Amino acid sequence: MVQSILKKIFFACILILANHKMAAQENGCDYFGLTEPNSIPQDFNPVLLDLNGSFKFNMEIKKCDEIYFTTIDSKENIYFSKMRNDKWSMPKIASFSHPNYSDADPFLTREGNRIYFISDRPTQPNDKSLDWNIWYANDENGVWANPKPLPEPINSDEFDEYFFSISDKGNAFFSSDRSGGEGSFDIYTTKVLDNNEFSEPKNVGRPLSTEKYEFDPYISPDESFIIFSINENGNSSLYYSTRNQKNNWTEPQSLGDQINITRQDFAPSLSEDGKFIFYSNNGKLKWVSSKIINIPY
Repeated sequence: MVQSILKKIFFACILILANHKMAAQENGCDYFGLTEPNSIPQDFNPVLLDLNGSFKFNMEIKKCDEIYFTTIDSKENIYFSKMRNDKWSMPKIASFSHPNYSDADPFLTREGNRIYFISDRPTQPNDKSLDWNIWYANDENGVWANPKPLPEPINSDEFDEYFFSISDKGNAFFSSDRSGGEGSFDIYTTKVLDNNEFSEPKNVGRPLSTEKYEFDPYISPDESFIIFSINENGNSSLYYSTRNQKNNWTEPQSLGDQINITRQDFAPSLSEDGKFIFYSNNGKLKWVSSKIINIPY
């Protein structure tokens, strides 16, 4: 009788664990076992990613078994960790992140077969002006191929380009301080074409690009909203804008005083299912439910 009861309890526990695993798979990533946040931001602080408390930002975790993020020690490097046999690997510098230069702002395409990032390495052998440009690497049989810079007119010779993100509609957004803008750094958009070509970048204009310093634009997959940072007097804060009924961008709104709590609140990204916003509070990774963004249409 006792053995029968214990056997029933054992199989009940197995069933609960199986259902929990299935629910996790249906709901997306398990996020290192952390409790998922609601409208109150939480630390995204798995011990594995601590790296001696290094300054971290630009977290990209589109695929549930792979994570990329930027750290700053003596310079900026892109680290990654992969899950193998239900265990995350110790983070290490990504193969495309150059040991002699600074790299940041990783962005994985939805298919996971290409990663974009920025680097201050030379784009050509005779390149003497080491400004920031947008680079990419393709996944070839599970290995990142040698990275290449995006062609002009995306990159420029004398100006910086930051933070590349792409919507499901094939529109990419990035920031640049190139001439002809509204301010020091503005937000630009370009259409991703075939054969690694892009349309002529256009300044998105007001109200997103102003005389202020706008950077780190992360577009939602359906383009219903965009999250970005605004730097004023050395202080960076996170804002968002949505589309109105005429498909125009609305006046940017602050993500609020629970998120913008330091002098460096920046580097937003979205989970693959769009349920969570990841960002950096002065080098500490945070996350919050994307329901904090009010999308009227």
